[in-house]
Amino acid sequence: MQHLGETTEIAIIGGGICGLTTALALEQRGLSPTVYEAASEYQPVGAGILLQTNALLVFDRLGIADQIQSTGVPLDSGRILSMSGRTLQRFDLDGVERAHFDYGYVAIHRGDLQRLLLDELDSRVKTGKACAEVEDTDPPTARFEDGTRIHPDILVGADGINSTVRDVIAPDIELQTLDATVYRATATCELPEQHRTRGVEVWGKGTYTGGAPIDSDRFYWFATAPSPSPFETVTTGRQNITEQLREYYSSFPEPVPTVINSFAPDEDLITTGVMDVPPLDQWSRGSVVLAGDAAHGMLPFAGQGAAQAIEDALALAAALSRYSDHITALETYERKRKHRAERIRSESHWLGKLATIQSNLGCRARNHAVNLLPNSIFRRFRHRRTTGTSLPVTKDGTDLR
Repeated sequence: MQHLGETTEIAIIGGGICGLTTALALEQRGLSPTVYEAASEYQPVGAGILLQTNALLVFDRLGIADQIQSTGVPLDSGRILSMSGRTLQRFDLDGVERAHFDYGYVAIHRGDLQRLLLDELDSRVKTGKACAEVEDTDPPTARFEDGTRIHPDILVGADGINSTVRDVIAPDIELQTLDATVYRATATCELPEQHRTRGVEVWGKGTYTGGAPIDSDRFYWFATAPSPSPFETVTTGRQNITEQLREYYSSFPEPVPTVINSFAPDEDLITTGVMDVPPLDQWSRGSVVLAGDAAHGMLPFAGQGAAQAIEDALALAAALSRYSDHITALETYERKRKHRAERIRSESHWLGKLATIQSNLGCRARNHAVNLLPNSIFRRFRHRRTTGTSLPVTKDGTDLR
């Protein structure tokens, strides 16, 4: 069978985790993509990212899982806590995920992961190339804000939840928003021993917070709060929001207060709305295809947004390297990935509703129910996230390809 070759021009719009992983996967299959990134340069910005087992299996396939584990922090366990500090559920990541799949979870700074991917790539990465418009021509046309245009054979939209590329495939789609705000930051702090390899979630009244260590003295913290945010009603000043966060979360269980109290005055506090992409009828049109958040941006509550984008990267590269007809390849990729991504998107929706209940009675009922659920149910959910993808055969014999 004839395959796409090195002369096939593949343009990847978006040089984030999804775009760079897609480029690496294509490169390892003999293709030569070019990545177009809107930012003028790569900087170690952003907060942390939690890579679950399915993401690490992809990176193992790409040969960089060990580097990721040595750069970030492999987590041996996780906890769901109530606001009072009561343990609602505990997860043994060493004894379950690592035993079955060789990998558990790894927490890492987003900038560190981006740097690892860039170091592995031989492909061209062009910065300062913000995409303004994509036209469904043959071949497709991408116009950048600097006035330049490209006409690749295949155009991959890995440009995030506010995708420009998506407009040519689903022009009438509107993002679905949740009445909540997400806060993310990285704090430098000395953690108690029990929190140095443990992830934590605290399910409160209308708020969901937690995080994980990303190296020996840095902790990735996140929180959601109802909108309008209680931390922005008095002032929109960054420092004052941080002070309000400290006060609001001061009575929460550790390590949340320690982490927030460690924020520097100029801490890079990232504030975003909570939104997702409604299910699309199709992920491709002609020679234009979507990947990652552009195709299935999801709420953060399942912690699977990045992992699903990383799965897309491997599946898309596998399809493009298998078929000589790229239309068939794109249809195969969508068929393999769409149902799974949408299922996990739905899972994130109901987890978000559960974690952010705003009534006292609802919170008590939720905490009681979660505490009574057998741990095997949570293990089953985590196992389902790991299986059913285009990944290698695992140690227990499950064929994930």
